[in-house]
Amino acid sequence: MPDLVYAPAGLYGVVVSQTKIAKSTADGSLIYRGYSIQDLVENSNFEEVAYLICKERLPTRREFDDFKSKLTASMIVPKDVLDILRCLPRDSSSMDALRAGLSILATKENVVNPDSATFSIAAKMPTMIASGHRLRRGQRAVVPNSRYGYAENFLRMLLARRISELDATAFEKVLILYMEHDFNASAFTVRVVASTKADIYSAVIAGLSALKGPLHGGANQDVISLMNEIRSPDQAEKVVKNKLEAGEKVPGFGHRIYKTVDPRAQIAKRLLKSLSAEHPAAATLYETCTTVESVMWREKRIPANLDFYAAPIFSTIGISVKLYTSIFAMSRVFGWIAHFEEQSNEAKLIRPEAEYVGLKDLKYIQLDIR
Repeated sequence: MPDLVYAPAGLYGVVVSQTKIAKSTADGSLIYRGYSIQDLVENSNFEEVAYLICKERLPTRREFDDFKSKLTASMIVPKDVLDILRCLPRDSSSMDALRAGLSILATKENVVNPDSATFSIAAKMPTMIASGHRLRRGQRAVVPNSRYGYAENFLRMLLARRISELDATAFEKVLILYMEHDFNASAFTVRVVASTKADIYSAVIAGLSALKGPLHGGANQDVISLMNEIRSPDQAEKVVKNKLEAGEKVPGFGHRIYKTVDPRAQIAKRLLKSLSAEHPAAATLYETCTTVESVMWREKRIPANLDFYAAPIFSTIGISVKLYTSIFAMSRVFGWIAHFEEQSNEAKLIRPEAEYVGLKDLKYIQLDIR
């Protein structure tokens, strides 16, 4: 066996494979399949970017229309799956409910056809999140409508009301920002499972479990707790300084890759400001957020990350904070699918080494005399 090579904690800076899907850099850039995130958010839409991530190129008009229609048509979730989601405890975590729903769906779908299974997973996640949330609260489920796209369908199914163009656009753009981010923890988890030649459901459920952690996708819910604690913009600096002096973490700040600016956060920052045209509360949230961001950069030189501005956008639109991480998942699933497909083309099982540092040479003592 060759000598072991020690990797830094968290595998920071370690290159484990090659990818053509996405790349982020410390200086604040992010590309999807060669396109800058700024270019895609400004000019594209969710279905186009999802096609790009999964199919490796932007679609033609005919391909786009076909992809969008098939995605919407596949959003219907079987009634018996919804019945099970309805029976879960009202206070169930949305991530736990989604994981349960996907596990049940895996027993019903034909995983022999990877394309069909892959499409079904991506399409049905918004419906399971929105309908499951409503059903557990004694509300009726709202069926998806072919007139609307992936993002607006979710908002309509969740909120059961007309969605303004401003809200729908802001939400859709945030989903694009969440869709992919190279070898993040959940994507790497998906790739590990894919390397075993397990099916797409197993890989996505594993990725979902990794995303739930507060050091990954679970952090976005904590941003709203911070906003509730601050209450008003003029209290922002005091609250943040108190947290820093107490050695507490300020949610929504810091990133493994970005050291000066998270490009996604700056896009989401502008989206939050735009919502003030219809939502007066968004203007207050924007002022609070920019003050916190300024204090954190001045005191710690730590930039805001995407979660810091995405969470107030979700709140402004009227989405329950309990759903924030699962919304992250229903966008990131397209990135997971791309990683699953890319890793499936590799022939190697991902199986790193570990140094054993436990006890050795112990002698067994019979049970009755221990």
